[in-house]
Parts: sequence; structure tokens; C-alpha cells
Amino acid sequence: MNTLLKGTPVRLSERVLRVTQDNPGMFTGPGTNTFVIGGAGGPAFVLDPGEEDDAHFEAILGAVGDREVAAVLISHTHRDHWPLAPRVAEYTGAEVRAFSEQPPFTAGPRLEDGSRLAAGGTTLVALHTPGHASDHLCFLLEEERAVFTADLVMGWSTSIIAPPDGNLNQYMASLERLLELGDAAGIDILHPGHGESIKPPLDRIREIHRHRQQRTDQALEAIAAGVATIPEMVERIYTDVDPKLHGPAAFSLRAHLDALVEEGKVTESTPGRYEPAAE
Repeated sequence: MNTLLKGTPVRLSERVLRVTQDNPGMFTGPGTNTFVIGGAGGPAFVLDPGEEDDAHFEAILGAVGDREVAAVLISHTHRDHWPLAPRVAEYTGAEVRAFSEQPPFTAGPRLEDGSRLAAGGTTLVALHTPGHASDHLCFLLEEERAVFTADLVMGWSTSIIAPPDGNLNQYMASLERLLELGDAAGIDILHPGHGESIKPPLDRIREIHRHRQQRTDQALEAIAAGVATIPEMVERIYTDVDPKLHGPAAFSLRAHLDALVEEGKVTESTPGRYEPAAE
């Protein structure tokens, strides 16, 4: 059942309300998910307020109700996730918290990997998960064994990894970190930044990991066959993708090629042309 009701708080669990912004698009899918996290009557955290928009601002305040806002949290500084944060923070008197060392907004103390945020029986742990963006955070809700994955893991699509800030090797390591967390502590559900929640969670993480490895293998095969440029490789590799999406695919392919260069498997012989590394 589709529960992505634009501008209407949807209760996902005892501690989690989701408000989906009406900003659908190629990169946002059905819209950006804002989460209000906290028990009924207690303090709440607001995660990823989204883009500047009066209707979404009012919807967030409606989800918060008369509760105190303990902090406004930003998963990463892509513009579909944070611009409404200063307004929400000013209205509620809360600080904005993020991992970025130079955020494009006034922020409180910087979140670090492992930072714990606790209020009213709700505990969030910040997990630095770079790859989609260098400042990307996921948040573990300990009481529900739920992870807010922002743009690391989504159900409706794979993430765009656009160098230089996006890095495939880091992205794969971040996926592996979630898998290790799931194996060690158990993860019951994922709440992504776009699209529906994901359950069972680990299957989807493994699926994305396999897909990325497959694309890397296809890039290696194309280069070995003498296909040297990104546009040529996109035409060869992304036959299952709508040509309208070949532009974003080229960004992701560049990330795969950068990873292969980092690993010493491929060289960029001249700008934009790739060949197998000498053995």
C-alpha cells in the first residue's frame, strides 16, 4: 500500500512520523521524506526538513504538535534535504545539527560518527556513511532497531554517486557497514529519504551492493573490449535504463571508473579516455 501522502503526517511506528514533501523529480522520486522522531508527548527530533516551502513547513509543525524539538538533523547537504532547516529551527528554538564542517546554514555542535542524541526515551546514533555525499549520515533509532538511511539506501531507485564529492568505494563500504550492523545488532526496518520504508532491510542492501558490483564489472569488460569513453560505455552498459536517465547514469559510471582507477585496475590515459592498467 502506498502511504506516501504528500503533506500529511503518516505514523510509521510508536516513535516515527513521516511527512513527504510535494517535490517529486528525477532525483527525489516521489518527494523528500521528513521524519519527526520521538515518543508521544515527549521531545522530538526533526530529520531532513526538505526544501523551502510554506506548505511543508506547516505540515512539519503539524507533525511536531506541541512537543519540544530537541534538534533539527540534516543527513547531508544536498539541497532537497536541508533548506527549510533554518526556518524550522528558528520557529522551534532548536539547533540544526549536521556532519558537514562548513554547512550552508548556521549549525550547532558538529555531529561525528557515533554521536548519540537522546531525548525523552528516544536515542539516535549518527553513523557517518559517505559515498553518495562526503558528509552523509544515517541515524540508528536504537529503541526500534530502525535506520534512517537518507540517500544511502532507497527502495525505488539506486543512489546517484556524482564525483568528486561522491565516491563509489566509500559508498560500498557504507553499505557493508550497514550489513555488519544488521548482522551484529539486528536492523528491523530502513526509513529512506525518498520512497517507502524497506522491510526486510538487509535484502535490499545486498541487492544494491550486487548491482553496484555488476556495474563495475561491466565497466571493466567494456574497457577491455576497447570502449574508452563514458558516453560509449553508457550506451553499452545502461541498455536497461531509459535514455532520459543516461545523463545521471554517466555521473554514476564516472564514480565506478574513479573507483577502478583508485584500485589500480584502470588508467585514465588522457582526460575522459580509459584503458586497462598495465600488468
